[in-house]
Amino acid sequence: MTDPDPNSLPKASTRQRRVLDAANLLPLLAIVLMLIPILWAAGRATSSALVYVFSVWMVLIGLSGFLSRSLSRIARIAERSSEVRKSERKT
Repeated sequence: MTDPDPNSLPKASTRQRRVLDAANLLPLLAIVLMLIPILWAAGRATSSALVYVFSVWMVLIGLSGFLSRSLSRIARIAERSSEVRKSERKT
């Protein structure tokens, strides 16, 4: 059986690549969002910066949890497909 054309990959594979891309970009997003209070004018209160930092921190925890679940699902799917390929080669 030949490999499918990369231009005609199924939707599941496209979703998997998007999840992997999002997981790779999450640390960069976290750095940018955490540095924003440094750019704020000196007139802002420290308490608003702390509320912002902890809010962003909580959102990043939620995003990383969601991406972690998605990545573990992708890993399980990849493991199953490799097991199927191995069993097909043996027969």
